[in-house]
Amino acid sequence: MFKKFVNSLNSILRAENPAFHGKVKFCTAARLSGQPAAQGERRVCCAPLRTAAAYPFSFPFGRKVNLRGALELKFRSIAGEGGALMMIPQATERGASSTRGAAWFASREEIEDYEKALGGRAALIPAPLALLSEVGGCGLVIWREAGCSCALWAEDYEPKLYRCFSDEECRPDEAARWMRGYAQSAGGEIAPENVRIFDAAEISPEELQRAGEATFAASPSSAALDFSNSGASAAERREGFFASVFFALRAATAAGLFCLVLSLALLAQNVFMKDSFASAPSEIYSLALGEESRAPLTSVTRRLRAVSGGGVQLSFDGVLSGVAAAWKQMPETMRLDALRYGIERTELEGRAQNTGDVQALRDALSKNGFTVRLGDVQQIPGGGMRFSLHLSEGGRGR
Repeated sequence: MFKKFVNSLNSILRAENPAFHGKVKFCTAARLSGQPAAQGERRVCCAPLRTAAAYPFSFPFGRKVNLRGALELKFRSIAGEGGALMMIPQATERGASSTRGAAWFASREEIEDYEKALGGRAALIPAPLALLSEVGGCGLVIWREAGCSCALWAEDYEPKLYRCFSDEECRPDEAARWMRGYAQSAGGEIAPENVRIFDAAEISPEELQRAGEATFAASPSSAALDFSNSGASAAERREGFFASVFFALRAATAAGLFCLVLSLALLAQNVFMKDSFASAPSEIYSLALGEESRAPLTSVTRRLRAVSGGGVQLSFDGVLSGVAAAWKQMPETMRLDALRYGIERTELEGRAQNTGDVQALRDALSKNGFTVRLGDVQQIPGGGMRFSLHLSEGGRGR
């Protein structure tokens, strides 16, 4: 699944960025016919598209919105419902909250005629578009070929108007005057020095190649433009892919924010209720057993052990009976000087003749269910020793 996703992404990026195709070769339709493509070469056919038209657009949204869908809604009256016109978006500027560019339209029949003649071996663009670098991206370019003059007015490589004039309608210089008048009426201006007229029969392949490379380098949106059916389909897939990606990112961001808010709420609850959590074990022990304990877990463990027979309970009676039973086995020379009783621990102090007697007492107490830890052992002047033993419940660590 991941490999399939990567392959799809690579194909989309190749369609988006002509750099993936290697060297770009610019040709006219007449020169392109019959010429085989070199390996790794992307060929671009500069054609006099008679039915093409460009409409500038500006939207207050960025990449997160489906541009093609917005353009189809905006230009529905132009495109119609029958599919006779192809729409090719050219986004010249796309930021976080704005999108600018031009929506190109062309007759599907004319595009298919070019594809049949070229064999579907090249990208197809309006010929004046490739020569915009000759006017610095701002001005008017006219391309004369096959009995017509195709004119393109652009500002900063953003198409403003494209129109094709037949030779019967007007000459190229008259077409230039008409375009300049239109620009003035639309609030723009085309300086005379920014008007260039090219004849397809006179322009050299080297001049077209140089101008086309400069245009594509200065205008990535022009480099991505392709009027062919395959190019339009790739652009549509690309737009749909990025719309899906941004939708997935929005969903992931919303889920992340929800988890963050939930985590912060749990953190705040833990901070403000930590005192309640700390006192909860003692309160539960008091409610369940009716007595207080500073170590409720230890007290519960002791009670369970006593009930299950795993040791003695350090009740006063239990300690006395256990110590008395062990003491009966000791020699008469041993003395018990003190017994300090505690519910958690009991301490014995006494005297013995040697360490063997102390160890024997310790073993006897262990057999009676106590856990015994040896305390201080001191020699007594005149012979013998003083010792102390610490008793706790049987089964607890020493």
